[in-house]
Amino acid sequence: MRPFAMAFVAIALAQPGSPLSGNWTADFHGTIYVRLALEDGTAGTQGAMSIGQSIHVDEQGNVDNATPASPTLGRMLHVQWNNEVLSFAVGDGDDADKFELRLMDTNHAELTLIISEDQRQELAAEHIPLPRPFRLTRAR
Repeated sequence: MRPFAMAFVAIALAQPGSPLSGNWTADFHGTIYVRLALEDGTAGTQGAMSIGQSIHVDEQGNVDNATPASPTLGRMLHVQWNNEVLSFAVGDGDDADKFELRLMDTNHAELTLIISEDQRQELAAEHIPLPRPFRLTRAR
C-alpha cells in the first residue's frame, strides 16, 4: 500500500499548477495600481488582491491616472472558477467589490470590475465612463 501512496503523491506533485497561479500586476506609467496573488489550494484557487484607492479612466474607459495599490493584499472571498473565468470578491460584507479574471495567454490576464445595474446608472447620470478590463501581467 505504501508504494501506491508514494506513487500517487509523486504523480500529484508532477502535475502542472493552475495557469493562474502566481503574482499579477497592472500598472499605469510605472505605478502599480493592481496587485493580485493566486495559488492553488486544496479547495481550488485561492488568493489576495489590492487595488489603488483612485483609478481614473478616459472617455473610452482606459486608465489615464491611478494611485498605487497597497503592498498589503486583502483576502479574496467567494472564489469560483467557471468557464475559464475566475470570479471573486475583495472587501468586507456589503462593501465588497466583485471581479472576474480571464486568462488571455500564459503571462497576461484581464481583470474586470463587476458593476451592478444601479451603479451603472449612477455612473451614467454623472457622465462617468465604465472602466475597461484592467490588463494584468504575470510578475517574473
